[in-house]
Amino acid sequence: MSGNKKQELELRVLELLEEFEDKLEASPTVPLTGKILVDRQELLSIIKDINMLLPDEYQQVRFIKAQKVQIIEEATNLADELVNNARHEELRIIETAKAQETEILINATNRAKELINEHEIVRHARARAQDILQDAESKADGIRTGSYDYAEEIMKRVELNISKILYTIKENIDELEEFK
Repeated sequence: MSGNKKQELELRVLELLEEFEDKLEASPTVPLTGKILVDRQELLSIIKDINMLLPDEYQQVRFIKAQKVQIIEEATNLADELVNNARHEELRIIETAKAQETEILINATNRAKELINEHEIVRHARARAQDILQDAESKADGIRTGSYDYAEEIMKRVELNISKILYTIKENIDELEEFK
């Protein structure tokens, strides 16, 4: 844009701003409030004219400003959606972890019961083995005592038989001596 044309636009904008100011100053006031009554259409028309005279850069700024609100809204919605998704994922992970924790606790409890039962079985087996050992020792003592008694009885019989045989031998010797 040439320097001359730019100056013309600036002058026209200044003229419209002065017109806007004059309209505001010339507007009647509402008693006791300090407020004024204005013709809405006249002031809007002046503002539109000013906007039309502004360079394209100002129009782009207005467009960007309008877009900014939309972009912020979209970003906020996206952020809310991401937060909600993250919360849902967090809840899913927590539920999965709780289910795994429950499963692990159940398995650990069952394994502990098995180990306790195995320990109980081992304890009972040891007690039973001790009972069997004591019973076996008792029976062995009985058998040993019985075998000693039996051996003693056999020896006494042998002694008695030997005594009889010796007596018979002595009688035979005595008889033989009589025949001599």
